[in-house]
Amino acid sequence: MERPRLPVEILCQVLCLLELADLLKCGTVNRYFRSLIRESSRLQFTLELAKHRMLSLLPHSEFPPFSTRLKLIRERERNWRSPQHWAPLHKLPLPPTGTVYEFTGGFYANGLEDESKITSGISFFELPSSEPPGPDAPPLRTWTHAMGGIKIVDFTMDPAQDLLVLVALAPPQCESVYQIHLRSFDTNEPHPESSLPMGVLPCLPKVSDHLVPLETTGAVRVQVAGDLVALLVKEVHDSVSAHLQIFNWRHGGYHSCGMARMAGIEDFTFLSDSSFLIVRPSGRFECYTFENPISSSTIPELVSSYSLPPLSDGFMYWYICMSSNPAPGYVPRKESTDNRVYYPRPDERILACCLYIFKPTGPGDHHVYSFVFFLNIKMFLDATKTRAEPTTRIRQKIGLSSPIFSNSMDAASTGLLPSSPSQSQPLTDFSLVPDHFPHPYQLFSPHPSFFTPVNIQQQPPFPPPPTQAAISRARQMHLRSLATASGVQTVPWDEWGPQNTRWFDERLSTDWQHALYGLKTIECIDPSDLQRPVPTTVGEAGAPLDDAEYDNPDPAPVNPQTLPTVSHLLNGVAFDVVDDERVDIPGFRRGPVQRSLRIRDYNPYSLRLLPEETASGSDENGVDEGVNGKGKGKGMVTECEPKWTRRIVTTPSRTPSRGVFVKDIISSLPYSEVISTEKFDVTDVMMDHRRVLLMQRGKAGKLKGIDVLTM
Repeated sequence: MERPRLPVEILCQVLCLLELADLLKCGTVNRYFRSLIRESSRLQFTLELAKHRMLSLLPHSEFPPFSTRLKLIRERERNWRSPQHWAPLHKLPLPPTGTVYEFTGGFYANGLEDESKITSGISFFELPSSEPPGPDAPPLRTWTHAMGGIKIVDFTMDPAQDLLVLVALAPPQCESVYQIHLRSFDTNEPHPESSLPMGVLPCLPKVSDHLVPLETTGAVRVQVAGDLVALLVKEVHDSVSAHLQIFNWRHGGYHSCGMARMAGIEDFTFLSDSSFLIVRPSGRFECYTFENPISSSTIPELVSSYSLPPLSDGFMYWYICMSSNPAPGYVPRKESTDNRVYYPRPDERILACCLYIFKPTGPGDHHVYSFVFFLNIKMFLDATKTRAEPTTRIRQKIGLSSPIFSNSMDAASTGLLPSSPSQSQPLTDFSLVPDHFPHPYQLFSPHPSFFTPVNIQQQPPFPPPPTQAAISRARQMHLRSLATASGVQTVPWDEWGPQNTRWFDERLSTDWQHALYGLKTIECIDPSDLQRPVPTTVGEAGAPLDDAEYDNPDPAPVNPQTLPTVSHLLNGVAFDVVDDERVDIPGFRRGPVQRSLRIRDYNPYSLRLLPEETASGSDENGVDEGVNGKGKGKGMVTECEPKWTRRIVTTPSRTPSRGVFVKDIISSLPYSEVISTEKFDVTDVMMDHRRVLLMQRGKAGKLKGIDVLTM
């Protein structure tokens, strides 16, 4: 093939316009194109982004140049595989802390509790970066926002958007149970870009005359994804269902996307800006798509459903939670001192799912079995690309007319917000609902996860029984949601789970919401977990379960009396604590003085890399199939340097069911991991793109100190 006569600069500009697959093919045309791609820092940066499942943060024309960006991504990703170059520990000064906290965008925030255990303020801490501060660099910021008279239940933040989201109980005179306050992260003033006056979104309309006591407010979950903010109310006490509501806080006004589930919703997470995932108390994932509620309120549509492994007779889920980080729509703040040039792809993130299971055998405190597994959300996103077609037959069968379910319906017809004379429409006549349709109390029974700990107490006395109006409203929203689920079959666990997940015994001290980032996870482990010999050869995937013996060795039969109980978990008794505390409570586990760190990477490309490889990790052509492929390489253990040990796991592993599930769990999602031989004072750990937070907690999970590790 004749060499192109165009200048090299123009050829590189043309190649930069190609799709990734076409760029890879160009590298195999001849030696000239192979050399051209290898020597172009811009094209190499494009390939590195694809290998590590990242997106570029900066436009092409901005500083730093592509040669610097390429060096940064290669060095930082290599350091995660072989973390030898950490900066000295930075101790974070802490004021008195509460039970609600958040960590995102290089900032840590913790609620301050008053004498009545109500969050009265939030303290914010800017975390150190790896770059040494210049002579004119300002000191790290620390500030506190007082909350005044609002009663905060939960909060989250997005510093890149200068956004602080507070979930608070609405005043008694309001028509909603909760209010979402949209504040400035820096000033605590109403956010200037909020679509509503004073930046307050009403959530969950009251449907009965009695007031909801503070002591009986249910657990909530709030999440921000770009312009979207969602609130999950797991137990609606003046109704009979869980409630999920999504707002476009910038442009949506009073419109929202909402759904109710009489049988409950255990947890929720955004998959993208048009889809989300929930997990049900019965042990089932459900994927929904929705339209952004900018100009009108909408109802989500169920597109796929996946079951968890079947439980043994008598067992049931006490609590299920999901975590992934960062949220879709999150774009980091561009800081000149941070040298951040890329961030994780929102469509390829690892999801952690924690399962807490018990066997209710009568009154009393029950013992809890715990497991955790990981999967790539790309599996769910691929399923949402093909929407399930709506079926009118089911709607007609339950007496619901099609216009009510149109995506252009207004807020009043959804029942999510109080109606106005100009917006109100006739609601469904429940005389049309067949008599054999279950009564709401048959569809919903209080689930044990009702007692999940939040920032407020959850003790009797409980509110009065729901009124008839409350039952009718909840029943109506439940039927509307059911109408979007027609024609969707639940995929059994054996058809999707073993090949897409990796299971482990849960470590109760790990907060998985903040212990993962992109496709990486981190946890602290006891020295006793490192005493088992590490195999030197694992073998190819599909080989005998040698590596499973290392990950989950066959344990002796578990005595349920040694497991933590529901009360232990609620009171923080089952969690590890720093060793300098005297703990005499039965069942309380004392954590070791020092623990190791374990970093796992579920990026397929990481499976083919060895620590001694060059920073680029590319083959002689400068390109490789690990960009789009699934990676390759045998499971093996290698010695990076004395401080860290690395291994690659590609074989399936077996997690003993311990009698909880019908059979043992086989899982085979490949990963690589590094384990530190150095020990740290830590009981819990968090991470972001270049930091590790080492938390020291005392009794009941009370935070005593934070050390920050940076690359």
